[in-house]
Amino acid sequence: MKKLLLTLMFVNCLNIYAQNPVQEFNFNGNLNSADNTISFLGTAAFVNDRMGAAKGALRLTNKAFQAVVGDLPQGNKPRTISVWVKFNAVTAPHHIWGYGTAVSSQYFGLSQQASAGSNSDLSLIGWETANNATISVPLAKEVWYHYSVTYDGNISKIYRNGELLKTVEGIPRLTKGYILTIGKMNTTTSINADIDDLKLYSVAMTDEQVLESYNSSKPSNMPKTAPAPAPSNEKTVTAALVKTAAPAKAPAPVTTAITATPDTNNYTKNVEVFSQGKQIMGANASNIDDLPEGTYLLKITKKAAKK
Repeated sequence: MKKLLLTLMFVNCLNIYAQNPVQEFNFNGNLNSADNTISFLGTAAFVNDRMGAAKGALRLTNKAFQAVVGDLPQGNKPRTISVWVKFNAVTAPHHIWGYGTAVSSQYFGLSQQASAGSNSDLSLIGWETANNATISVPLAKEVWYHYSVTYDGNISKIYRNGELLKTVEGIPRLTKGYILTIGKMNTTTSINADIDDLKLYSVAMTDEQVLESYNSSKPSNMPKTAPAPAPSNEKTVTAALVKTAAPAKAPAPVTTAITATPDTNNYTKNVEVFSQGKQIMGANASNIDDLPEGTYLLKITKKAAKK
């Protein structure tokens, strides 16, 4: 029990730390960072953000901005960069953000290419094709998208609206440079989009943390992305919809024993219910109707039946 509690406390601390950006730019009528220590350079035009707030997002029309950011991870250090983007045209490339040197593996940037039909290539740029990670995705103009890129020192991941789109392993990221640019890749400017809430992290966020970042910052009219399916050796169950707004009852901790079926050996099963990595201490796994709406993980273990 003590080991379990310590593990949960450690994971919880990591989650809290991981979701605190080292720098963020909200673009709420200015180009300053949230702590007012850094500013992008240039004359800005501000428009409504994804929530509809006036002058809450930065508009870039074939124009780039740059800032010197000392917190940008260098070399192969872990990182996460997220941003909200609304494309006002899809017929030309959009260099969303980037930093580093125009040398093989020393650049780190995100670009959404011109649409071909209804799809467009989304690329994590590492300079030189072999260092890029690219995935073709549907693209529509005047729609807000949440992009996140993570790198843990070996594995690179690209997400959109909390959904993992691409994973690549073994591509080197030896980034060198402290000038963060939006709207430009190295010396090439190309973008026609609105940018909001650019956040930089010094850790590689997990799939769950990226999903939570999207769901907690999306407009209320956007669909909530569900968690990715659990691995095949785990079982998930979606609880029945709760008909009232009253919270679920919390009886004493229960571990449900389920008798094995006749064609199995003589044993019982312990069923434990978890939500977001934490055990639902008062939930009875045999009565799904008692659980609030959500996605749960069932942990099932065997033990010998009493004779």
